[in-house]
Amino acid sequence: MNAAANIVNVVKTSYTVTVMGILGVFAFVSAVLIAWPALAYLASKL
Repeated sequence: MNAAANIVNVVKTSYTVTVMGILGVFAFVSAVLIAWPALAYLASKL
């Protein structure tokens, strides 16, 4: 029973890390795409 519980914990952990990684990449890409026009505008004013 302990081995099965360990396997379930590993699966839950890997699933959580995978989902958080995907969401992190999505957040990073979204932040860059949102900020890029503003940064380009400010850079053109300098």
